[in-house]
Amino acid sequence: MRASLLLLSSAFLIAGCATGPVPTLQATDVPTGWEQPIAINAPVWPEQYWWQGFQSSDLNALIAAVEAGNLDLAAAEQRIRQADARVRQAGASLLPNLGVSAGGSRSGNPGDANSFGDSFRAGFSASYEVDFWGANRAGLDAADAGRRGTIADRETVALTAVSGAANTYFQLLSLRERLAIARLNLDIARSVLDVTESRVRNGIATPLELSQQLGTIAGQEAIIPDLEQQLLETRAALALLTGRPPEGFDIAGDNLDGIATPNVAPGLPSELLSRRPDIFAAEANLVAAHADLVATRAALFPSISLSAGGGTSSDLLLELLNGPAATLSIGIALSQTIFDAGGRAAGNDAAEASQLEVLANYRSTVISAFADVEIALGAITHLAEQERYEMVQAAKAERSFDIIQSRYREGVADYLALLDAQRTLYESRDSLGQLKLARLQAVVALFQALGGGWQDETALAAN
Repeated sequence: MRASLLLLSSAFLIAGCATGPVPTLQATDVPTGWEQPIAINAPVWPEQYWWQGFQSSDLNALIAAVEAGNLDLAAAEQRIRQADARVRQAGASLLPNLGVSAGGSRSGNPGDANSFGDSFRAGFSASYEVDFWGANRAGLDAADAGRRGTIADRETVALTAVSGAANTYFQLLSLRERLAIARLNLDIARSVLDVTESRVRNGIATPLELSQQLGTIAGQEAIIPDLEQQLLETRAALALLTGRPPEGFDIAGDNLDGIATPNVAPGLPSELLSRRPDIFAAEANLVAAHADLVATRAALFPSISLSAGGGTSSDLLLELLNGPAATLSIGIALSQTIFDAGGRAAGNDAAEASQLEVLANYRSTVISAFADVEIALGAITHLAEQERYEMVQAAKAERSFDIIQSRYREGVADYLALLDAQRTLYESRDSLGQLKLARLQAVVALFQALGGGWQDETALAAN
């Protein structure tokens, strides 16, 4: 007996040492600082309701509708309920199983009615698997880590839905603004057509100039249906984000002029690990994979179970509980597979490889998060600079067009110069509108890259 206990204790120590701690990041995975410029005097890390910084009541109402009706969020909520149930299910393995049974029978010789008799029996049973190697506890740890990962996944879905709603809303306003610009340029082209027709009638301009202007108008008209289709698709995408069909769904707003540009600054790169729910979920998956490995390795060692049972039987139902035929049994069992053709060893190898796979995914998620922040910071800086130049170009293009159009009416300017001024004016206005959209979406991308307003509560508690 003493030798057996020493053997079991040694095996337990070997099993514990074999698994080791949960693997983590490498030192080179986390940079010491950011390379791109950061806004000065900006709030560090997003607030919980970060979208309110754009100062749009329509956007706030839209995101409230997304949070209430988004179907991806509803599905994520149900996945959390499933994860909670799996935790309770795994925790049940740490407690004894209890059971009761009862029954009765009537037997005798069919040819002799007096030979029939009744018998009744009742019993109970209890069993408990001693979690000597921590397999059941590891199963509970894996389920709990999976639950925490599922909760973080829900936050990732929420952040994706809210960011998508903000981006799509800005895109909708931008398309309406571009559509208005296209119609304005069409009106300008038609006014130039009136001048050209008058010049042709007076013999000042040639029919070629008239034909060219008619072609320009047709090109401007062709732009409008394409923008209208994009507007339809964008509105439908917004409706889908709120969990509604597109019929009857609409959002107010005509352009991006009333949208403010909030500032936000990231803290230290290491702090990002507790700010992004996808990183938290990846880490939880790593913990779950490690717990699965512990459970798999525990299966290599003997299992110990305790059992107890008892019962009573009687010919009379009323005397069942105090009949003479009472039984009681208590037992202990130890089992160990001697040969399984390497099945359990293969399962252990698979669990090890799975843990390394999850570790690689975790590191990839972390490194991608740092890249997301760097790209968003760079985009905000570069797009703001590009927008400043484009605003100057648009103002100069409008001024040039007014001058050339006036000179064309007077017969001084060449028609080709007028066409070029028209094209430059439209392109600069349209580009400026798209740059406004890109800059706002870059701000949204930064908020999303920083994890929105979410933060790992366990990290907060540790601080």
